[in-house]
Amino acid sequence: MTTEGWIVVAILAAAVAAFAWGRLRPELIAMAVVLALGVSRLLSPAAAFAGFGDPNVLTITAVFVLSAGLERTGVAVRLARWLLRAAGGSEAALLVALMGLAGALSGIMNIFGAIAMLLPVTIAVSREAGVSPARLLMPLAIGGRLGGALTLIGKPSNLVANGLLIESGAPPLGFFSFFPVGAAMLVIGTAFMATVGRRLLPTGTAVPAQVPVRRRRGLAETYQLAERLYRIRIPEGSPLAGRPIAQTSLSAEFGVIVLALRRHHRWIQAPGPEERLAAGDALIVEARPHDVARLREGNGVEVNPETEASRASLESEDIGLAEVVLAPRSDLIGKSLRELEFRQRYGLTVAAIWREGRPRRTWLADLPLQYGDALLVQGPRERIRFLRQDPNYISLDEAPVLRESRAAVAVAAALVLIVLATSGALPLSLAALLAAGIVVVGGCVTTQEAFQSIDWPVVVVTGGLLPLGAVLQFTGVADAVAHAVVPLAGANPLAVLAIVVLLAVALGHVVTSVPNTIIMMPIALAAAAAVGAPPAPFAIAVASATSVTLLTPISHPVSLMVMGPGGYRFADYTRVGAPLAVLLTATMLAVIALRWPL
Repeated sequence: MTTEGWIVVAILAAAVAAFAWGRLRPELIAMAVVLALGVSRLLSPAAAFAGFGDPNVLTITAVFVLSAGLERTGVAVRLARWLLRAAGGSEAALLVALMGLAGALSGIMNIFGAIAMLLPVTIAVSREAGVSPARLLMPLAIGGRLGGALTLIGKPSNLVANGLLIESGAPPLGFFSFFPVGAAMLVIGTAFMATVGRRLLPTGTAVPAQVPVRRRRGLAETYQLAERLYRIRIPEGSPLAGRPIAQTSLSAEFGVIVLALRRHHRWIQAPGPEERLAAGDALIVEARPHDVARLREGNGVEVNPETEASRASLESEDIGLAEVVLAPRSDLIGKSLRELEFRQRYGLTVAAIWREGRPRRTWLADLPLQYGDALLVQGPRERIRFLRQDPNYISLDEAPVLRESRAAVAVAAALVLIVLATSGALPLSLAALLAAGIVVVGGCVTTQEAFQSIDWPVVVVTGGLLPLGAVLQFTGVADAVAHAVVPLAGANPLAVLAIVVLLAVALGHVVTSVPNTIIMMPIALAAAAAVGAPPAPFAIAVASATSVTLLTPISHPVSLMVMGPGGYRFADYTRVGAPLAVLLTATMLAVIALRWPL
């Protein structure tokens, strides 16, 4: 291999290591790759930045906007309600219906939008049916991921694979070229989850399966608030009397969260930081036992366990409890509530955080937020409604559907894209742009909402890393790897494809789908050429392999999205995902072998 080839290998190894490390944002890594390719003189500046002008980047952007149109008009929610009513109360029937619906929606819209819409619906239905959400949310995420392999626009990695295929001189893939593989994986995956997979799912502790229970009472019990609730009475002469809550040492020194205050037989739920304490007040607080013991000793207060955390002490007509989960594109990851000034920004108190299968209820202010966290918030209902509009959060309550009257326009836009892309009347990028224009001009989304709906990190990562795929080809690195793989498979095309798929699945557990596809596609195309096989099935296999990385929650944001609401632990994903990944990989290879004789 040439010197240039070894430079590319070094850049690639550094990028993969950075993705696996997980401490750097993917878009930062992508821009570092662009810089490295330019500084090393492997590419001219124009060529290094050429990926941002690639038609597939525009297509990805337009599909995000179309997805927002389908989301904001409530198309998916309508379908979900109808389908789940038809499924009845059976756990197996609900699981099949949810996986099928999530898969179908993910084939035509952004998977994040699809799962975000179905998440609160699934939780609501699970409560009505007396089924724990832990039995349904992981299948929901799996169905969505498998549905991304149904169509060319199902996920960005499909478009990336198609673009690199075209650059190699091969004919482009059709809109439904992925369908045989995607449909088979969705059917087999659903059948597995409805039979064997159900036995591997946790019974569920995140939300009690009970019917019918008031939603808010369920939240308090779910987060086990009573275990950490205390009633603190402030007597005459206490150093806390006469001081605003924010100026006391309750939070900073003792980790105490004040949820309510009783004064003169009147409840004040979610008192603000400016609320001035008075002698005789009784505070309902969350704290650890030894912290309240320290508080009792130094502040002259009376402390008793609050064994009867009545709904009146936590909620009122104006004050409520709500549950939100961090969105996959949230820019709050890694920041603490104190850094975010959460109380000042939203006017709400975070009463608990659900993480890795259990609630955290104390010392939350300095706890860095993670993907998969579910937050139990308390405060004015109007502020909760405001929080639901923040794209950093997904509400786990069924929110009112916006712009239902424009649903027909959003559906028409999706049909325009499908018809034009399938018939070849317009290039896919222009068809997607036209569909996005229809949902904006048709009033499904505002211009601001359209821009907010775009997953800009995915756009930057795609545009930044696309030139790396070209460099892997012209420097001979892809050929070198391919010629190392071919002898291992005895020059058998199906065996070579199997090795390529296994490499893609393994890499996909440490590298996100788009970088994985960009790295693996040149190798796959070189391997196909080395054994004289058509390139299209290799391209489809590499892109579809990104749907099979199911062993860990960190392999895809939607897996993390359901982690908190479902109360899942890391091991739950491995227990369910390992056998399913093996089954799906075998299914993929079998369908490709039958559909495209190699």
